[in-house]
Amino acid sequence: MGSDGFALKRQVSLWLLALVAVVNYFDRQVFTVLMEDIKAELVLNDTVLGLISGLVFGIIYAVAALPIARLADKGDRPLVIGACLGIWSLATAACGFAANAWQMAIARMTVAVGESGSGPASMSVLTEIFPPERRVLVIGVMQAASSVGLSFGVIVAAWLASFLPWRSVFLVMGLPGVLLAILVAVFVWEPRRKGGKIGSGQAHETVPMLEALRIMAAIPALRWIGLLCVAVPMAGFGYLMWGPSFLQRVHGFEKSELALLGYAILVGLVAGNLFAGWLGDKYGKDNPRFNGWLSSVGLLAAIPFALGFALLPDPNLALVCFVGLKFFMTLWVPPTLALVFSLVPAEMRATISAVFNLFIILAGVGLGTMVVGLLSDAYTVSFGSAAIRYSLVTMTAGLAIGAVASAMAARSVMRGKPAP
Repeated sequence: MGSDGFALKRQVSLWLLALVAVVNYFDRQVFTVLMEDIKAELVLNDTVLGLISGLVFGIIYAVAALPIARLADKGDRPLVIGACLGIWSLATAACGFAANAWQMAIARMTVAVGESGSGPASMSVLTEIFPPERRVLVIGVMQAASSVGLSFGVIVAAWLASFLPWRSVFLVMGLPGVLLAILVAVFVWEPRRKGGKIGSGQAHETVPMLEALRIMAAIPALRWIGLLCVAVPMAGFGYLMWGPSFLQRVHGFEKSELALLGYAILVGLVAGNLFAGWLGDKYGKDNPRFNGWLSSVGLLAAIPFALGFALLPDPNLALVCFVGLKFFMTLWVPPTLALVFSLVPAEMRATISAVFNLFIILAGVGLGTMVVGLLSDAYTVSFGSAAIRYSLVTMTAGLAIGAVASAMAARSVMRGKPAP
């Protein structure tokens, strides 16, 4: 196949997998928009809401992520991605039939099983079919796609919820993913398939899981990145998952007005991911430490914006701060992922990606979302309906911890040996 044919296959694969990333967070955000309706109809408190939307989801995600990543490292990755997408799309639709907390928890657990597999397999494919000098930008595109899903998930769910019952919103937002799953399985380029070769076209011999974890533990930069992937998501997902409820309770937003939060997410995250991707490719390609320092500076800059969103009395200023929060705290993601991939061999990239993605989901969606709910219930005695405001303020500490971890990763990265 000529170079033009390879270029076309790369682009088709990138945009299909970017669309999967959009749908991933698109489906996830529908729950956050509908939490107040779910809470009222199923008679739940914030702690139970946090468990269903967070810890239950995160634990199942963690259990499923590594075996699915191992399957992706050994087999046909587009088929794995398509199957995962089909599972979580049907499970999202099933949330609309939940009659109690247990049924909703089961549906959410099934969503977690599906979502746990697509990200690592997608990154594994893309880092194989694109050359090293384009990886940071490709990762930035994928992160930007996730940001589009996060934002439009809020916008579309808020719009649908303004005229549809919450149960119908789950159905409308879940089922279209089944069609995309088929397209991904058929059209995403898999070099391991006959006729789709890059080099040998053979699947890599995978590194055993214990060996992969040993390699991670032996590289100081990866240890610091592990702390980063725990601390920052706890703060980030806390703000993201509870943002709609915060605006409804503290600033009196109607569901239709939550679209403004979606636009704030869109501007902040997409701009941040693309800017980070550009900076990483321009300055970090030959200087791995740059990626760590970029992450640290971004996280420090995000702290005042996080506090502004939670504490400012004007909702418009709060939304402006949310844009700044998401822009600056997003600067850590593409460069850090590129740094991780540069430190490990190709045959274990999906596994390593799954491990760090596991940290992010378990700490962020799992612990972060639950801790905000726990703190909100605990602070209610003192602060009433404003309790969620101070629970978010408490979570901001994760950004400071992440800034320190990023700086330490930058200082220690040269001790690791970059992989091709």
